[in-house]
Amino acid sequence: MEAELVTIKTLSNLIDTPEKTIRDWIYRSRKIPTFDPLPYHKLGGLVRFRLKDIHAWINRRQIRLIPMVK
Repeated sequence: MEAELVTIKTLSNLIDTPEKTIRDWIYRSRKIPTFDPLPYHKLGGLVRFRLKDIHAWINRRQIRLIPMVK
């Protein structure tokens, strides 16, 4: 059974992205609001991610190829 909330370190391992990049995404979305920022929860001084939200966020970024018409 996978954990409901995960740390930056765990998320980094799951999506094969450096922890610094994830922290940058969080920082940038606070400074410059974006249409679909990385979803996270702030618990006191801790940052946690709900895996269900992360999977949905990743799926929204899926590239969908449109067949070319000849």
